[in-house]
Amino acid sequence: MRTNKLIHYTTRLLAMLALTAAIQPAQGTTLIRNARIFDGDAVIESASVVIRDGRIATIAATPKTVPEGAPEVDATGMTLIPGLIDSHTHSWGTAPREALNFGVTTVLDMFTEPTLAANWRLEQRAGPVPDRADVFSAGVLVTVAGGHGTQFGIDIPTLDDPDDTEAFVAARIAEGSDYIKIIHEAGSARRRFPTFGGKQLQRIVAAAHGGDRLALVHVGTAEGAGMAIAAGADGLMHVYRDPGDTDLVAAIRARGTFVVPTLAVVESMFGSSNPDALAADPLISDYLSANAEANLKRSFTQGTNPAGMGAALGNVRALFEAGVPILAGSDAANPGVTHGASLHRELELLAQAGMPNIDVLRAATSNAADAFRLHDRGRVAEGKKADLVLVRGDPLQDLATTRDIVGIWKDGVRFERQRRDRSARRPPHEPRMLGAFDTGTDVAESGWVPSTDSLAGGKSTVELSLVAATEARGGALRIQGDNARGYAYPWSGAMVNLGSSMMQPVNLGGIRKLAFDARGEDKRYRAMAFAESLGQMPAIVEFNASAEWQRVEIPLTGFPGFDPQGAMAFFIGSPGDVGTFWLEIDNVELVE
Repeated sequence: MRTNKLIHYTTRLLAMLALTAAIQPAQGTTLIRNARIFDGDAVIESASVVIRDGRIATIAATPKTVPEGAPEVDATGMTLIPGLIDSHTHSWGTAPREALNFGVTTVLDMFTEPTLAANWRLEQRAGPVPDRADVFSAGVLVTVAGGHGTQFGIDIPTLDDPDDTEAFVAARIAEGSDYIKIIHEAGSARRRFPTFGGKQLQRIVAAAHGGDRLALVHVGTAEGAGMAIAAGADGLMHVYRDPGDTDLVAAIRARGTFVVPTLAVVESMFGSSNPDALAADPLISDYLSANAEANLKRSFTQGTNPAGMGAALGNVRALFEAGVPILAGSDAANPGVTHGASLHRELELLAQAGMPNIDVLRAATSNAADAFRLHDRGRVAEGKKADLVLVRGDPLQDLATTRDIVGIWKDGVRFERQRRDRSARRPPHEPRMLGAFDTGTDVAESGWVPSTDSLAGGKSTVELSLVAATEARGGALRIQGDNARGYAYPWSGAMVNLGSSMMQPVNLGGIRKLAFDARGEDKRYRAMAFAESLGQMPAIVEFNASAEWQRVEIPLTGFPGFDPQGAMAFFIGSPGDVGTFWLEIDNVELVE
């Protein structure tokens, strides 16, 4: 799985550069009239809200002063709620924008590349960012060598010597971590993980608190939850999925610890989720990106476990009834869940666990803001950020109405939701030859371009050059690079887009395989196929290339999940290891 995770983010980053809209300052005044308001705590049956300069200026039955010509929205029969807060995500690329497309105005990321998190923080500190959700992040999580979080092949620092604890946590804070995410996960019978013991957990939590950061602990079992509580954890990330007892619930309540159950991903993990629960609803599907839809159809392939799902729901019920603060989190983008849309499923599952609708809404608004010390949001109140969602109907009566979004305001600016055009016909791709490299001296003329993690602030490099033709054979494309440490997912290689613009889908109907000549250093290199059906995660196939030229033929059916009807690009490049490499390719073609 390392190669999938390693290159997975190439497309995300390219899409982010292509789709991110210009940031505009929040300004002006908007009047929302005659709305039922859930203010984060209680319901105001009818009132009007004035938004001014990105903040909520007034809430009143009849606003006294509204500038002439200010935009007005008649919200009769509708409900205005605070912008939703997703308290558990893993965000990359366009994820914050996709979240906002479903009314999620703030995401609390629990593990992402620190460079991305730092860039998002800089944007937010510079002023309002109305075209995406705000992001707060743990950056790199705290785990041990071989522990949970390292199984994806991600090159991250690990805490292996207890004496390094304070320095390790300080390094995360120096990177900008808004809170500290700690892993306590021993795994299951299928796969065991090394993890921290109780004393080490306590020391990590103390270091987080010493740096004025919340200590959030990933747990999977009641035993792990008990150890986290004994260590002083501020939050449990996931509900334990085996039977707990009243003593554990009482301890969590006494500690004042909040819990983010992430039932949507638990549902996927236990094989209980139904992708059509979201994808078949036009209120959701019309706004799902190709990536989001593809991710909803992925699974953990662990089989079904209805008893495990039942235990998770029962544990949430017991915690809620004991007065433990419950927050809504999707754990997007794990298999079966996606940014924004899956938070609406999480709300339904919290209700299924026995929480009244008003408490479910609090879990995604005021409870989250209070728990994470985000005092400028999470409520519809004068002076708060104008992060608002207007829905048709009354979610206090029917939570499904949170999907029926009429308007979204982020920092006082109305966000134009992005619809997905499913009717567009894909042009066939011509010609079939993607690269002969026999003429010219300019690589750019070949259509192939370099691709490295420098897009994300990484240090990997690659150089593309044309190898001159000889009597024995024609020219070739030489790919010479260095996968360097500096980004969690280093990559370098060459990419060719199939459409007339970057990542434009085309129709490869009738094409059976990708074929090319290759020679290299007797390493395992990678070919990746990008398509709408894959979302932003390419399908990857490894191939060997030795010092002698050989023909490589990869059936398109060999790229898992690849639908040629919406093909976008191919990538050929570096091995999965850090280090220098070279590879030469020639006669790259699509074979019927």
